[in-house]
Amino acid sequence: MTYTEQKEREHRFALALRMGLPIFFLSSVTLFALFSQPYASVSSLIILSIVLLGITVYFIFFLIYQSTRENITDSITHTFTTDYFYNLVKKGLSKNTQTIIMISVENLWSINERYGIKNGDKSLQSTVKKIDRFFREKGFDKLPIGRYKGGEFLLFLPGEKEQYLPLIELFLSKYQNHLNHEIEIRLEAVIIDSRLSNEVDLLISRLYELRNDRKSVEKEEYYSINELEDEIVEALNKKRFSIGFRPVYGDESEIYDTSVKLIDSQGRFIHQSRYVPVLNRLNKMRILEHAALEKIGTLCDEENRNFVLTVSPVTLRSPHFFENAVTLFERYPNAQHKITLLFEEKEYCHQLERFEHQIHHYRQAGYKIGLDRLGGYHTTLLYLKELEVDIVRFDPLYSRNIKHTGYQNIIQGLNLSAHLCGAKTWMSMIEESEADQLALSFNINYRQGNYLGKILSEEQLQGKV
Repeated sequence: MTYTEQKEREHRFALALRMGLPIFFLSSVTLFALFSQPYASVSSLIILSIVLLGITVYFIFFLIYQSTRENITDSITHTFTTDYFYNLVKKGLSKNTQTIIMISVENLWSINERYGIKNGDKSLQSTVKKIDRFFREKGFDKLPIGRYKGGEFLLFLPGEKEQYLPLIELFLSKYQNHLNHEIEIRLEAVIIDSRLSNEVDLLISRLYELRNDRKSVEKEEYYSINELEDEIVEALNKKRFSIGFRPVYGDESEIYDTSVKLIDSQGRFIHQSRYVPVLNRLNKMRILEHAALEKIGTLCDEENRNFVLTVSPVTLRSPHFFENAVTLFERYPNAQHKITLLFEEKEYCHQLERFEHQIHHYRQAGYKIGLDRLGGYHTTLLYLKELEVDIVRFDPLYSRNIKHTGYQNIIQGLNLSAHLCGAKTWMSMIEESEADQLALSFNINYRQGNYLGKILSEEQLQGKV
């Protein structure tokens, strides 16, 4: 029996006492009133009995109703509910440093799709038992496990995260990819502790960021989560950001891919992996992307210099951003036809007709549209055939594996498809001569990487350094 099941049993016993003792008390009062008091008539006894019975029945139903609202465990996995787990964490965070671990069943959707919901539930139950058994064997007999949502489970442990990192690595080495009744289950885990924040919601949000970007470097966390948010908002409000320019080689035009980093109050860079989730959560990402677009507009001169700015698809579909983007050319006429808006999207936009019209209006106004991560997401192929895009950039997976025959075949197929759809192709992360020669031999239009050119600052771009 897991710790959460023990707590559920204790909780049910406490509820039974809460219901049983008052009923016993009311029954005793009723019997005492009936047999110890002189009454004038039988009718008064009947009325008193009915009143006391009504109160008793009402109280019983009220307690039953309350008990249904006080479930502390999930009905499927028998782990703590989100609300109960959050309350548990809030109490713990008021004490010493605490650690939260998120273990998720990454392929739950495919399990449900292939084997059915019941087998998906069994996979979740099996995962919980493995987690509980593993930590029990390591000396953690009372491990709080909460189900956050779907296939995501949260573990709450005392102390700093460093003492649990070896345990998590050992757990993943044992169970990251395992079989349960011939069903493949894939697990992932991320970890954080309360040195970053004492707010549960912010810690869970950070866990999601780490889960979605496992390459994020923990040593970059100069601030707690709360302080980081303040630094990001302050940098945004004061337009404290830096743009890097990486040359892209291909046709006769001069093209620079751009990357934006915020600058904190100490003059240190805040990387995209840190500020993007925060700005998305605060619904302020469009503000930064508009400021970056404005800055790029000032750099467009009479020379044949072009820039690529990565924007989120939500921003690209925003009518406010479109209005600002169009009026940019009134302030900087030289910028027209020299800026490419590059976007990527994992999930397919179902309002495609509206999105298609917006893309068309951008191109009419004087922007080029680029589609990123070609071949990385299934949506890229759908968008390639359905949207008017000027350029597509391959997923970095293909440049990293360009020497392998299988990848070469796929690259050539994707390259031909893009050209037939009227889009030029672009390969980034080219790190050596052989990869560059292969990209050229595949007739890829644009190439980019450390082998071809390092990232430049604004001063270097302007030739001041």
